[in-house]
Parts: sequence; C-alpha cells; structure tokens
Amino acid sequence: MLGATAAATILSPLVIPIAVVYDVANGRARLPSLRAALFVWQYLLNDSAEILAAPLLWMAGGLGTRLDTDTSIRRHERLQRWSVEVMAKRAERLLGVRLDCDEEVLAALEPGPLIVCCRHVNLLDSSLPSFLYHGKDVHVRGVIMAEMLADPGFDLLYGRLGSVFIPRDNAPEAYLAVAELGATLDERSVAVIFPEGRLFRPELLERARQRLAERDPERAARLEGLSHVLPPRPGGFNALLDAAPTADVVIIAHVGLDRYPRFVQLTRHVPLRDPVRVTAWRTARDDIPGDPSRRSAWLDAQWRRIDDWIDHQLPALV
Repeated sequence: MLGATAAATILSPLVIPIAVVYDVANGRARLPSLRAALFVWQYLLNDSAEILAAPLLWMAGGLGTRLDTDTSIRRHERLQRWSVEVMAKRAERLLGVRLDCDEEVLAALEPGPLIVCCRHVNLLDSSLPSFLYHGKDVHVRGVIMAEMLADPGFDLLYGRLGSVFIPRDNAPEAYLAVAELGATLDERSVAVIFPEGRLFRPELLERARQRLAERDPERAARLEGLSHVLPPRPGGFNALLDAAPTADVVIIAHVGLDRYPRFVQLTRHVPLRDPVRVTAWRTARDDIPGDPSRRSAWLDAQWRRIDDWIDHQLPALV
C-alpha cells in the first residue's frame, strides 16, 4: 500500500494531464476520469497515513499492552474521524456524493447502545453509517467481511477499534466474533452490520431466491417479489441482538447508488447530479421479538419495507 501510494504520488504529474486529455477527447466536460483518479489517490494517502500512524499509536499504548484503554481508543478514534472526514469531503467535492436526509433520520441514529442494519449495493455505502455519525462522540464498530483485511490501514485501525472481520465460510467462528462485538456495546457505541452479507446484484438475488425456496419455503414466500435488496441473513443479526440485550435497532435504507454497483461504473458518471437519499427508522428493543423464528420474520419485514421505499424513490431519480 505504501508503495502504491508513493507510485501514485510520483506519477501524478503525468496521470493528471492524461486523465484531463482523455476526458476532453471523449467529450466529458465534467472530467470524471480526473475526479476518480484524485479520489483514489486520496484514499491511498489516507490509508498510508493510517499505516504510518499505527506503530506510533502502538508505542503510545504501552507497546501494545494498553491498546484497549479509553485513552488509546480515543487516539485511534481521532485518526478514524480525520480519515472519514477527509474522504467524506472528497466524495462530495470530487464524486458529487451528497447525502439527503432530514432531522428525523438523524434523530433515529442517536446511540444508546444501538445496532444499525444497512442495505449494501456499492462499496461507498459501506462508509455511509460512519459518514452519518461524523462529528459525534460515537464509537462506530462494524461487522466486516474478512476480505477487507487485505487493506492494511483498514485492518490496523478498525481492528484496534473493535470492529470484527468475519469469514464467509466459517459460521461458528463468525457468530462468535459478532457476539463478542455485541457484548462490548455501551451508551456511546454503535454496531453496524449489513445483513445481506454481500453487495446486491440482480443475478445474486435470483440465486438467493432459489436457495431460499429449497431450504425455507415459508421465508421464500414471505420475501417473494424483492427486487432491490437481497434476502437478509438473520444469523449475524441474531448473534448481535443476543449479545446486546438492551440495544435498539435502526434500519438504514438509501437510494442513488443503485445504478453504479461497481466503482468503475460510478467513475463514468461523476460528479453525480442527484443526491443519495437516506431514510432510517428505529425500533425499541422491547418491540423486537425474542424468539429467533419470529425475529427472522421481523427482519424480513424490515427488508420488505426497504424494498418498497426504494420502489417509491426510484421514479424521481430517472
């Protein structure tokens, strides 16, 4: 990562004019290739800053013996907030990613402890909860797929702050890690999980329908007609709830990134003309079923609500 950052920096005087010439030659007056290149460069710089800061924070944390103290955690959180703030500004100014949400949505996100469930359609929306909590004294922890360990800055920073990286093919180990995260939630903590388990793709939706019809016909009937979200996987959500018995649940839905499931598709259309519309609703813990089967039905109902909300929003974006 450090080598890639150094190469990008050294080659920037060459890459930037090439990107400009390419955009102009293709009639792209808003220079999407240049904007995307600058955004990626910023990501590399942030990641490298996290990598270089990690050993300093490790030494300040008693050579790694006091990384879990409040003082050490707050040092890491300051670095995390800086990184999120910089990337949020670059996403807005370079990519045109603007969030459209009202005070009611922000009020629903008050910590307490809290479990946040978000739909997942694009790599950018994985940072949406962090963007929404930016500027607040809230400890945001995530349930993250183990593939993200390939990013060293992400690994070092988020791992030390209590996020968990779970493997796709080892459910017992994954549930144990998620439960350990849930057990650490307090009044200023938020646990973020993406119950779909992966990015939404139409072809994945069809395969998920087929598997669900074979394994659980009742759930398949309940989720019949979904078109914008994958069926949620209740296992990790249940593990979080059981480990955090006082946590409320917030569901986050968004629309505006659906047309760009891959970053390369997004780069052809930046800066985006329409904002990313966000809605959220909160359910008190006492209103969430305790029985696993009824809780699964409750989660399915939330995902149907997301799907219906997106249906109503999409015509306005065409």
